[in-house]
Parts: sequence; C-alpha cells; structure tokens
Amino acid sequence: MPIYSIRGIDVDFPFEAYQSQIIYMDRVIESLQNNCHALLESPTGTGKTLCLLCATLAWRKSLGCFSTRKDRKNSDIPWKDSDDLMSQSGGGGGFPTIVYASRTHSQLRQVIKELKRSSYRPKMVVLGSREQLCVNEEVNSLRGKALTNACQYLCKKRGKRQCNHFNRIPDYLKHNPHIGDEPVDIEDLVNIGKDSGPCPYYITREVHKDVDIIFAPYNYLISNGYRKYLKVNWNNSVLIFDEAHNLESLCADSASFDLPSVLLSACISEAQECVELAAARRNSLNDVSMNPENFAILKGLLLKLQELISKVPIPKRDEGFTKPGPYIYEMLKSLNITHETAPKLIGTVEEAAAFLEEEKQRTATNGVSKLEIIADMLKLIFRENGSNHADVYRVHIQELEQNPTDVIKGKVSRTLSWWCFSPGITMLDIAKKGVGSIILTSGTLSPMDSLAQELKLDFPVRLENPHVISSNQLWAGVVSTGPSGYVLNSSYRNRDVPEYKQELGNAIVNFSRVVPEALLIFFPSYYLMDSCISFWKNGCHRNSMTIWERICKLKKPVIEPKDSSLFPAAMQDFSEKLQDRSSWGVVFFAVCRGKVSEGLDFADGAGRAVVITGLPYARVTDPRVKLKRDFLDEQSQRADVKVSRSTLLSGSMWYSQEAARAVNQAIGRVIRHRHDFGAIIFCDDRFEQPSQQSKISLWIRPNVKCYSRYGEVISDLARFFRIERSNFPGRLGTEQENNIVSTLLPMESTKDNPTPVSGTNNLKDFGIAQIELSTLEKIPPANRASPLEHDGNNVKWKGLTILKHTGKIPRIVKGDVMQGCSSRKTKLVELSDDEETPVERRCEVVDLECDNCEKQTCKTEVLSSSSCFNTMGLIRKRKAPEGQGSASSSVLTVRGNGGGDKKEASASAFLSQAKEKLNTEEYKKFIGYMQALKKKEIKLANVMQSIVQLFCGRERDHLLMGFKDFVPVKYRPAYEECIKTRKREG
Repeated sequence: MPIYSIRGIDVDFPFEAYQSQIIYMDRVIESLQNNCHALLESPTGTGKTLCLLCATLAWRKSLGCFSTRKDRKNSDIPWKDSDDLMSQSGGGGGFPTIVYASRTHSQLRQVIKELKRSSYRPKMVVLGSREQLCVNEEVNSLRGKALTNACQYLCKKRGKRQCNHFNRIPDYLKHNPHIGDEPVDIEDLVNIGKDSGPCPYYITREVHKDVDIIFAPYNYLISNGYRKYLKVNWNNSVLIFDEAHNLESLCADSASFDLPSVLLSACISEAQECVELAAARRNSLNDVSMNPENFAILKGLLLKLQELISKVPIPKRDEGFTKPGPYIYEMLKSLNITHETAPKLIGTVEEAAAFLEEEKQRTATNGVSKLEIIADMLKLIFRENGSNHADVYRVHIQELEQNPTDVIKGKVSRTLSWWCFSPGITMLDIAKKGVGSIILTSGTLSPMDSLAQELKLDFPVRLENPHVISSNQLWAGVVSTGPSGYVLNSSYRNRDVPEYKQELGNAIVNFSRVVPEALLIFFPSYYLMDSCISFWKNGCHRNSMTIWERICKLKKPVIEPKDSSLFPAAMQDFSEKLQDRSSWGVVFFAVCRGKVSEGLDFADGAGRAVVITGLPYARVTDPRVKLKRDFLDEQSQRADVKVSRSTLLSGSMWYSQEAARAVNQAIGRVIRHRHDFGAIIFCDDRFEQPSQQSKISLWIRPNVKCYSRYGEVISDLARFFRIERSNFPGRLGTEQENNIVSTLLPMESTKDNPTPVSGTNNLKDFGIAQIELSTLEKIPPANRASPLEHDGNNVKWKGLTILKHTGKIPRIVKGDVMQGCSSRKTKLVELSDDEETPVERRCEVVDLECDNCEKQTCKTEVLSSSSCFNTMGLIRKRKAPEGQGSASSSVLTVRGNGGGDKKEASASAFLSQAKEKLNTEEYKKFIGYMQALKKKEIKLANVMQSIVQLFCGRERDHLLMGFKDFVPVKYRPAYEECIKTRKREG
C-alpha cells in the first residue's frame, strides 16, 4: 500500500491517492494537530470516508500504539463479576478517543467496511440500541421504552427472572479480550450473542470504555440523555460527524419537544391507571412500595396543564400563540413546577412508567408507556444550566383541526411546543467537555459561513474539494424555457398554471427520450409532484396520447410515496423496472428532502440524469419556519455593531440556503464514483441568477451552462450521452452489481496486480445483460459497498439472485428464465460491421474452470466474463440468417481450449499480448470497444482511430499491425491510413 507523508504523519492508504484526496487528508491532520474544528466538503465518490479514517487513525497511531491485544502489555480484564460492569472508565490507553458518528447504522456499516479495507486495526466498537442488539427472545420482540424497561428489569439481580445473556458477559470478556481488535459490525455482535450467549448490547457498553475509536449514530452525541451514558474521556477527544449536512436540524430537534393534546390525554389515563393499580396492590397484597397518592398528584398536575393549554387565547388559528422561550417557566410555575420541585416530579413520572411496564410484563400486555415523554420533556426544560438556554427557544401553542368527537365533547385539539432555534447550544455543550477536534464532513456542507454561525463554533479549517471526475463526464445546464417557449418557473404564483405543467411535462418527455437508463425527477414538494402527475394523466393535451402515456411509453415510471412505510416497495419496483430489458429505462419521480434525495446510491445506470424542477423552499406559513426567520432577524439586529451585518445569517438567507442544500443533496445522486457520468438539468429559470448558482456545490458550478433555446438543450444532451457511452462502453452497470459479481468471481493475483476488493464492470444495454470483470484500478472504493440480502448460499439484489457454486463462475439468474451451464469449450462470437437486422440469439453459459459439466443453452442472453482469463469471456453465439453463410468477416474470432484453426489461436494470443502491453485502463477501453462493436453501438470505421491511438508507440507496434489481421478486408485500407496519419502526427 502507498504511504504518504502528510504534515509529518505517515498515512498508509490502500490505493494510489488523487490530489484531492491528499488535500482532504491534509486538512484532517491539520485539524487534529492544532486541536481545532473543521468543515470538510468533498463530493460523493471522492473517497472521503476512507481518507477520513486513514488520516485520523494515522495521526492517532503517531501518538502511541493502538489498544489492541497485541499492543497491550497487560491484557487481563480488571473486573471479577457482573457488579463491576459499567463501573470502569478507560479511553484508549490514555490517548484521545475518536468517536465516529453518522446518521444511520446502514451508513456506519459502510464506514466499517472501509475500515476493513485499510491497514489500520485500532481497538473499536460500534454502539447500537437494544432493539438492534438484544438477543433475549423474551424481550427483543418489544419496541422502544417497553424493550428498555423489560431489559433493565431482567438484568436486576433482585428479580426472580434474570437475563442469562447478561450474566454471561464477565466470563466472555475475560476469555475474549480480543473483541474489537478486528473490525466488527452490529451483525457480528449479534452473532456472538446468539452463538456464545453473552448480551451484545452490554458487551458494547463495557468494551467502549477502553477503545481507540467508537462508531455510533448521531443521537449518542447530540442527545444529552444518550451522551451521559458514554464512558469516554472527552478531554482532547476527536468527534467526527459524517454526512453532516443535516446536523443543524438534528441538533435543533433533539433540543425541542411537541406535546399534542392526544398524547397528554394518554398520559392522564396512564396516571389514573397507576392510581388504581397501586391502590389495588395496597389493599390485596399489603404492598406499600407504590404510593397511589403520588400518582394522584401527578394526574392532577397533568389535568391542570391540559386545562391551561386549552384556555390560551388564539385569535388566528393559522398563527397560533407564541411567546418567548422563558414563558414556559411561567406556565409551569402556575402548576408549582419549578427547578426545585421538578426533580421530584420527574422521579414520580419515571416511577409510574416503570410501574406500568412491570404490570404489562406480568400480564403479558404489549404497549409502550407515554409517561416517559413527560419525563423527557421536563428534563429538557429544567436542564443542569438552569434557564440560561431559554432565550433561544420559543413557546408555541397551535390549534389543530378538530375531529367530530372532540367537538361533541367540547375538547380543543392543541399542541404545546418548545422549539429551539439555535442548534449551537447542543454543540457548545459538547465542546465544553474539552473536546479536541470536531470534524464535520459531507458532500454538501456549503455555504459554510452560515453553518458555522448556526453551530456557534469556530471552524478555522475548511475545505470545498473538487470532484475526481473530468469535466467531460458531467453535463449541467439551466433550462429556462420548455419546448413551446413557455418559461419554466415553479414559484408559488406559477406552479398551478396549466401552461407550466404542460410545458414541464413535454420537457420531461423529451428528456426521457435522450437520457438512457434511469432518469430521476425531483420536485420541490409532494403537492407539486402529485399536482403535475395528475395533470399529465388527465389534463388537456393536443395529441391523442396524454403526457403521462408518452412518458410511460419511453420509460417505466416509479413514484416516491409520501408514506415512509411504502418506500421499500417503491425501491423494489424501481430495481425490477431497471432490470427489465424490454424498456428504454425508468423515470423516478421524487421530492427534494425526501428519502430518494438523501443517502441512496444511484450509481451508473441507476441514475444517468437528475432533473430539478424547482427550488424546494419550505412553506412560508409553517409556524416553525416563520419563527426561525424572525429569530435570526432579531439576532442579527442585536449583534455587535463591530460585526458587519452583511456577514450575519438573516432569516431570508437561512431560508434560501436551506433550499439550496436540499437541491445539492438531490443532484448528488447522479455522479457516484470516478468512472460514472451523468447530467444535471435545472428546469427553472431562477437557476440562471448568479445568486442561485453561487449556492450550487463548487465542483458543479464551472460546468453549468444556461440555455435560452430548448432545442439546444436536447441537442447537447443527446451528444453528451452519445460521446460518454462510447468513452465508457464498459461502465453502463451499477457499482452495486459490480461489487456482488466481483466478490463471487475468482480473480488472479500477482505481484504487480494485487487481488482487487471489488469488481468494475457490469454491462447493461437495453436488452443485453453482459458482465465483464477486469482487475481493479487503484481507486478509493468510496461507494463500492452495498447492503446485500443473503438467502442461504445465495445473494439477492435488485430482483436478481446470484448463485454460488463451488469451482464455477457464479450464475446470474432472474426468476426461472435464466439457467447457468458450463462446458470445457469456450465459444466466442464472430463480429462483423454489416448492418443486417438483428436475428434470434441463443447463448451458452459456460464455466471456464469446470471440466466435467454438461452444456446447456437458453434463448435469453446471459453473459459473464473475466478479463483475467485472457479471453473475451463467455460470449453469445449468433445464428446467421439463412443464405448468409460466412460472408461477414470476423473482427475477432477466438475459441478457448477447444480451438482448432490458426486464426482462432492467433486471436487468443493477441488478446494476451494486448493485456500484457496495455495498462489496466487502456485494456478496459480496448475490451469496451470490442463489446460496443459486438452490440453494434458503434461502427468499426468509427472505432479504428481510437484503436490506433491506443496501440501507438514502439513497444506496441506489434499490436498495431497485429490487429489489422482481424479487421475486415474492406476496412483495411482505411485502417492503414489511420496508422499513417497517426505516425505523421507523432
């Protein structure tokens, strides 16, 4: 592995790093060495996760050895029994602890896969919830607080029923001190619990005290309730927030609460239930441990709070009732709830919740106690630092639509909210613990000034990295008018105009015609998406077909559902339609800020172009949005006169930048790795404004072109995809598919060509599924990992099932249509440049390593090959039309071990020579040209110039002349002329 010396730190990187990656690692190390905070933006596909891990761990290693077993002088475990659990506090042998946080466990799973690819082996642990880690069959079927309470109840020594998994922890850790020395994920920990018996949840809680790096979801850091349970030495620790573009809103949400009347009513009912249960126990069992009077007082307070909220005057329902943040203390003081009385009340609420949970366990009743929410609310209001934080809050009471039952009962449906408008209070709480460096990274952090102001921290180290792709791999344009010349603008005034919907629909029809494979359409809101689709289906149209029918004729549609529970089914539908070879592709209608716009990898053919139909501004009338804007305006007015107000974040600036971030997240779906290519289409004339373009991610800005005529857009788009598909003929498949195939296929490993960790090519060309594998370039695998669904020995992905079978190349089947087979003899295709019409094709699926398997054929096309076999792989055999005979000359005709004539043998030798003399990238291009010729994507006459350029040079002259033997006779003079022209230019 290459080693890079960066600021005096030797960074062991598993691939040859790009310049942008070296710069990124330099900024990481600068932040760590100077004990300061950093904002690092790097586009998806630039390998930022691997760079972040390698740079951070290299810096940490320079301070001292990791805490792994082989580095420890004393590996004995200090505890003796379960009483010692959760009592020790370590922290990586006295060195700074690294806490790596991301939004979800699926994202952390990818990070741990990147760690496995590096050479660094720190002591590590990944933290998860009881729901993810519990292996107790009595408990793990529960959810939320019910599961937590049941777990805690079974782990208490005084209980009659105890969790055997919990009791096995000390013995397991004593005999397995190496846990965490190698990277382990949530699934690995669960398997340990199932196989060996110890509780994975409490294993992580114990191991995390003495590790070098902790992986955890965001809430373990930004939630005070979770953070206090972390036994971490925060002094000089390093906190990394990956995918941090939503950190502001997450911090604000974690410091806020909403209490709807329906929830408050449920809490009152639970308090009454506690009164009755406690009284019954006292009378029948003489159990005085639970005092019904305390629960009766709790019920009375909740009833008074409900009455207080219902009597608040609300002149206008749309505006609600708003007061400054400290008003919450006035409200609660009228109920005798103050800083002095709150701790006792919180204790009563928690006691009641635990009492109810114990009763539900006894009666085997499902359900989660709502009273815990009241306790969390009170803890948030009466924090350790008193009421100093209340100034950045607003109290808001909103009256909601009443249902008929509430009207009859005379009840008012209202929600009491206490909203935080300064997410920085959460980050300041973390920073006050003595943290050394806080690193925020994402593909879309810009604009950074406003982000830093919101988080109330100083970020002296900043970076906006370029992409690793070349400019010709990206097409970006602003389309201000549609096919009829009507202006495209989705603003509030224009979005419901029929002419606008008609024009946008016709534009999308044309985009569907020129964009291959998958087209992603992002709308500003669900309302606008539903409105447009409804109009396209039922609105007026001049043609005999509706706009929707015209779109569906070109691409199969998928619509993002508003209900998150339906989203997996929508993604499954998208995957199946993407695999369908009978259509030109798929069009996915989605919404900015929706599930499609963030966190999903639409690499290669899964996302060839993204269309932004407008600016996704938040609803102006939303009370929280309005109050946030007012709060920022007030803050800027109160600012010190020494600070220029133009540099402060105003309400309108925040409002605009939130929309821009949502746009940047959506357009980030299109380019996912170095060899990807795609288009970004801005269908709104407001993107012509310099102020809007300045908010687009830095790596995209130089490529944005504004078009005044719609015809030029379609012309340029068609030219772009025609050129790029010829430049990347072997890169039409998705990287997820590449990974799966590569992990199953055997690959050669030599000194100069190490065994790759993932594959590279999976060809898809609208009716032809073809796989070509070749050795991996030294490319940081930033997005190569993808979650797989395992079914026994098979792997399922996007409707495909990949079957493993020993000694053979894996088969790829879909349903019962495709069947794998093998033969010792490898038959390859004859290529011609004739323009005959396509004929029926049959294919043979063979195994290049198996000698004794029967051969089968099937009428569907299944291609699978690997360049490491020095052949063109498993190839289709075309039936020639009757009477054609062998009139067409072959470009390359190769037969494997069963070859007979000299020409076939020489072709095989030529391929071996080409692979030997060409580097990895050049050989892939050569194979790509051959594949494109076979599929008649390009003519031989058009590719000869590229072949000559590829084979030029003294050491490759024999390739240049040798290839002539495989060129059809009628093209040889043209080929020789290409050679002469090239030599003259040289």
